[in-house]
Amino acid sequence: MNPQKAHWLLLVLVNIPVYLGLGRLIFKDWDGFLEALRLWSNADWWFTLEKQWRIDRWDTSRLPVFVALCVAIPVLEHLMFGRTHVAKPAAQLLGLL
Repeated sequence: MNPQKAHWLLLVLVNIPVYLGLGRLIFKDWDGFLEALRLWSNADWWFTLEKQWRIDRWDTSRLPVFVALCVAIPVLEHLMFGRTHVAKPAAQLLGLL
């Protein structure tokens, strides 16, 4: 594995507790997450989202907000810390290189 891929893998693995905490803030519990997932994975998802959007905008947008934040966190960390050579020794310690 090259250092760049190892760096991204470490960023994702280190942030797993952050993702779980963020999920608890947004969804409150696993039932809220499963409900949002069910809403977005419905067979007639466009009609369901359109109808649900008029009723409750926050419940409809929870899953995309969660996914966007989970993607943004490692990207921002990479932009802040990724330009240094800290990731290579850390990846070597874990045996990823």
